[in-house]
Amino acid sequence: MRGATVYAQGRPIDLAIAMQAAEWLTTLMSGVATPAEKTAWQEWRRAHPDHERAWQHIESVSGGLRELDAQASRKALLPAPEARSRPASSLSRRNSLQLLAWISTIGITGWFGARSPYAPDFARAALADLATGVGERRELTLPDGSQLHLNSGSAVNVRFSGTQRLLQLVQGEVFIATAREAGLPYRPFLVETAQGHAQALGTRYSVRQADGSTQVAVEEGAVRLLPRHGDASLVLQAGQGGGMTAQQLLPAHAVSPDIWAWRQGLLLADAMPLRDFLHELSRHRHGLLGCDDAVAALRISGVFPLADLDAVLLSLPNSLPVDVRLRTRYWVQVEARQKR
Repeated sequence: MRGATVYAQGRPIDLAIAMQAAEWLTTLMSGVATPAEKTAWQEWRRAHPDHERAWQHIESVSGGLRELDAQASRKALLPAPEARSRPASSLSRRNSLQLLAWISTIGITGWFGARSPYAPDFARAALADLATGVGERRELTLPDGSQLHLNSGSAVNVRFSGTQRLLQLVQGEVFIATAREAGLPYRPFLVETAQGHAQALGTRYSVRQADGSTQVAVEEGAVRLLPRHGDASLVLQAGQGGGMTAQQLLPAHAVSPDIWAWRQGLLLADAMPLRDFLHELSRHRHGLLGCDDAVAALRISGVFPLADLDAVLLSLPNSLPVDVRLRTRYWVQVEARQKR
């Protein structure tokens, strides 16, 4: 990421400084920041004008955490008692990246230089042709008559020309019912991701941009997967799912229609590991949603409404031996149930 640029107050800031601001916010939100750490934070802000600009911006989009004195921190960011014993250093750079991604959902979009190749997906989504926010889904008709469904937190660019119909999936997940074109020349329908292309062969299918891979599931027709840097291709038939990295194809497998329940505002779980379940919920909810390793493998089944995720989370102790800790409104942790 060296040399990448971000923007605050309309002016560029080095990405390293932006990340430092996110790391300071992570530390302060932990609820266990020491007086020395708070002093160091203030000294960092005074050390350079860009430090203060980066802090002011990240503060403004994270809910106005003004001076973050001890009293305000206790009121707004009170952690669970057991968390107070954890050293602030346990909140790693990975946590600050997650926090920065969370803040993006409440207004930081556009801070990162969205045209930079180093910009994260959520920044480039700010300039996408079509996008949905966290918890939002959208259905629309494309210029050729194809139907496009955007899942929560998704963004696409529409690049139709006289020779092809191309969707660039910037982030998230889409479901497409492609329209059949009667005229000539024939224009193939392609979804482009960071890993390659998914070409529709008369199709209803979904494409999901995941960490380092593209996941495709076919409801009707067939889809050809073409990795960006590979020579081979794979055709998925109706009822099959598969994927690819930029270099190789991933094995095909059977998929259940439950995979598309999000189009009806539902999450269907059939003995789903709790960690995977919470990961799916996190795609539709602002903030951080964590799961302790001790309960990650617990299985959960049911039909869950995506419109009321707080109720879903609070119901987990009714069916699983877990406690749900609301550290803040935007920071929830699912842990093993404590003995009472």
